[in-house]
Amino acid sequence: MILLLIHASKFSFSVKEKAVKEPEEPSLTSLQKDNTLVVFTTVEKGDDDKTVEKAVNEVVRVLNDVKASSVVIYPYAHLSDNLEKPKLAVQVLKDFEEKLSKAVSVEVYRTPFGWYKQFMIDCYGHPLSELSKRIRADEINYQKSEELKICEKFGFPNSPHASFMRRAVIEYIKHQVKPDSIIEGEGEPENGEMVISYSTPSGRRLPCVNEEPLIKVKVKRDLDGIPESFSDSKNTYVIKTKTDKGYAINVNILTYYYLLNASRDNPPTLPLWLSPIQVRIIPVKKDFIEDSIKIATQMKVRVDVDDSDEGLGTKIARAGKEWIPYLVLLGEREVKTGSLTVKVRKGNEQRSYSLEELQKEIISQDQLLLPSFLPLTLSKRNKRYITLQ
Repeated sequence: MILLLIHASKFSFSVKEKAVKEPEEPSLTSLQKDNTLVVFTTVEKGDDDKTVEKAVNEVVRVLNDVKASSVVIYPYAHLSDNLEKPKLAVQVLKDFEEKLSKAVSVEVYRTPFGWYKQFMIDCYGHPLSELSKRIRADEINYQKSEELKICEKFGFPNSPHASFMRRAVIEYIKHQVKPDSIIEGEGEPENGEMVISYSTPSGRRLPCVNEEPLIKVKVKRDLDGIPESFSDSKNTYVIKTKTDKGYAINVNILTYYYLLNASRDNPPTLPLWLSPIQVRIIPVKKDFIEDSIKIATQMKVRVDVDDSDEGLGTKIARAGKEWIPYLVLLGEREVKTGSLTVKVRKGNEQRSYSLEELQKEIISQDQLLLPSFLPLTLSKRNKRYITLQ
């Protein structure tokens, strides 16, 4: 159901002629009202009692804000191309009228369905006088929890970090399922298939859990290690649901699940397969920038070089904010000996590695080995993504 709510100083309508073959018998053929809330209403396929209840709550909320003296429900088919059948739409509209009349203390009117009508409307023009809302029965409006700051930290929904993580989660599912073929679009998976769908979410936008694109993966069998649901301080989130033909996995919510778990480590540490950057090389002086880039280009993991003009302490702190798993400090000794001094985030340790040892350790824990979504040097990054929150 789609609602277009107009707080009108003046509104009037009159029935003219039939718009469908069998229109609703009009009980109201004309009306004039001052200070009224006009609710242009489109009934969509699948709208039911739950949809009506949510629509009533939305109208009550707006009515309380604008202090209108009456409400007019105006059937309006022009807000969607997913229209319900006329007979069912009339039933939904009658239910909407009845329940709204019981929920408010002002008069509620409904113009007839299936007729061309002449109407005139004068909108007040204040900030709440023109509002729209799409109502879905299965829509969940999450509260913004403190923990969702993790997603904001990595720039969700629109950053290279966010894009990489969503792609990594899809590839992680793919690695477990090992499908014969992948289909992007709607539909159910057949044997050997994995279906990936992208859509626009409804309800309140929140980073990770309800953002665009909303990504779902459908598979035939259940996956080990992925729970059905989890909770933070404000909400319970459903990761996967069983369908008639398999399982549907919400990639956005699963990504948040991995981030939330990572944030609970001390220090917070992402799985290596999910880390946008696995290794950062920090030259201790400008003299070693070229050596750092040379080493980085030899590595087969996701690596970058902090070639900024800032001090060593600032660079180390920046890597910490980005949760970089391995931090290589490159100076004269490291260049001469080939032994790398590495700060390992997990366990807060400092170790010495050869280049081959470091790569072998990372590759053994990253079964995906995805390419980086970020440039090799920080100087080539968009400034918004150089230092995370």
